[in-house]
Amino acid sequence: MARERYLLDETEDTIHQNQITPTTGKEKRQNWWFYHKTHVLVGAFALVFLATIVWSFVSKENPDYTVAIMTEYVLPTELLEDLEDHIELYAEDRNGDGKVIVSLQSYQFTTDGTSDYDAALLQSSFVKFAADASNADSMLFFYDDASYAYLDNNDMDGFFGPVDDSGEEYCLFSDLKGFDDFELNHYAENGDLGTVMNVLGNLKVAVRSQDGTAFSKEEKIEYRQDCIELFERLKSGEKPETAAE
Repeated sequence: MARERYLLDETEDTIHQNQITPTTGKEKRQNWWFYHKTHVLVGAFALVFLATIVWSFVSKENPDYTVAIMTEYVLPTELLEDLEDHIELYAEDRNGDGKVIVSLQSYQFTTDGTSDYDAALLQSSFVKFAADASNADSMLFFYDDASYAYLDNNDMDGFFGPVDDSGEEYCLFSDLKGFDDFELNHYAENGDLGTVMNVLGNLKVAVRSQDGTAFSKEEKIEYRQDCIELFERLKSGEKPETAAE
C-alpha cells in the first residue's frame, strides 16, 4: 500500500510539475483552438450545409415539367442541363409564370456494383423513384433496359402506356425528331456530340399510364395530358408557338 501511495503521489507531482500554463494572449488562443477546433469545424460545416439547403429551397423555381431519366450509368450534370434546355424548346409555360422550365430528375440503377456505396446508391435511387411515382411528379420517362429490368422486379408492369396509334408503350430516343438539332453547350468541353447521341439513342421514351391514387386529382390528369403533348412534339420535331428562346 505504501508503495502504491508513493507511486501515485509521484505521478501526480510529475504531472503538475510538467503542466504548461499559457500566459500570453497568443498562447491562450492557440490553446483554446487546440481543444475546440473540432467543434468549430463541425459547426462551420453544419452551417454551410444548412445554408445550402435554405438557399436551394428559397431560390428553387417551380418547373413546368418534371422529366425522369433512368440509367445504369452516371449522366454528367452538364449533359443533363443541355437536355433540359433542349426539351424546354418543345415545352410550354404551364404555370403561367412567364418562364418555361423543365427539371430532369436522374435516377441511377447500377445493379452490378459490389461495394456498400453501390448498394446505398441503388437503394437511394429506388426510394427517390418510388416517391416520384407515388406523387406522379414525372409523366415523361427516358430509360434504359437495365433500369427497367431492375424496376420490373418491383411490379412495373403497366406503368407505361400507349399514347398514340402505334400501340407501342415506348419509342426510341433516336426516333425523336426533336433532338435532330440537339447541341452540347454546358457539356461541350467534355463530350463529343456523336458519342453522346449514340449513347442516348438507345434510351426508350415513354409516358406514364393514368394509374394510381395520385390521378384522383384533376390537376394530375391535366398534367399527364400536357406531357403527352410534349412527347408528341418531341417525336414530330414541331415546336409550340410559345417555344422558349
